[in-house]
Amino acid sequence: MSRRCLKRMSGKKALSGAFLGLSAGVLWGVSGVFGQFLFETRDIKVSWLIPIRLTTSGILMVLMMFCTNRDEMLKLCRNRRDLLQTMIAGICGTMTFQVAFFGAVQRSNAGTATVLQYLCPVLVMVYVCIRDRKRPDRTQLVAIILAVSGIFLISTHGNVKSLVMTPEALGWGLGCAFCMFLNTVVPESLYQRYSSTVIVGWSLLFGGIVLTLLSRPWTYEVRWDAMVLVSLFFIIIGGSAAAYLLYAYSVRFSGPARASLYACIEAVTATVFSAVWLKTPFMLIDLAGFVLILSTVFVVSR
Repeated sequence: MSRRCLKRMSGKKALSGAFLGLSAGVLWGVSGVFGQFLFETRDIKVSWLIPIRLTTSGILMVLMMFCTNRDEMLKLCRNRRDLLQTMIAGICGTMTFQVAFFGAVQRSNAGTATVLQYLCPVLVMVYVCIRDRKRPDRTQLVAIILAVSGIFLISTHGNVKSLVMTPEALGWGLGCAFCMFLNTVVPESLYQRYSSTVIVGWSLLFGGIVLTLLSRPWTYEVRWDAMVLVSLFFIIIGGSAAAYLLYAYSVRFSGPARASLYACIEAVTATVFSAVWLKTPFMLIDLAGFVLILSTVFVVSR
């Protein structure tokens, strides 16, 4: 095959990876805003929404993988150790992250919660430094400074004597980043032996089953209407099953570093969509804090 053909194929692959990564980020951002809509206008509880989201999307992804990647799914099921690690990842990582993220959305807004979750790469960086017993280099220190500065601007608007967001909202947002860190680190070795879609599907299902048993969503009364159904569709199908699949293919075509950068469009989408649709107020200093935190993703990726 000629170099020109290889270059053309490589270009198409890179373009596809960018499109898929951006699409996944947009779907994640929109689903977060739909969650905010349900919390603000329909009095939906996190303990009702998240079990349904995790369980339904988990079932859909597992069934899809059984149809398209059955051998790998059965391989995981036969390995008790890997299956147990996947269960732990689903409960300690996926489940806690989803609860923390939508808890932060409920107590602040989709844009702020989405941006705060992007502190996760900094936590991973610090974890790797501690694990490998090495000091952070100059680039890593810059990422930490940017992250702390962004949190400071979002939470205080530059006034050290006051908080502009409640301590509860800030706590849930930082907890969201930590739970996303767990969701990244706990199944780390599994991703070396199985495709990400297989691990994500089982993690969603295991986390959903456990959370369903704990929160018992069938005991809640919900006012059903067309917008509730539309919101659930975007949250379950668009923001879970479809977004994870798109992101997995983006990683395959572009690599994890570029795919994570493309997915940053999630924060922009959530901020703009919530401001335009739900009239969520954002000040210029909030946006400056968002930029500082999101810039850490670029620094860590380098």
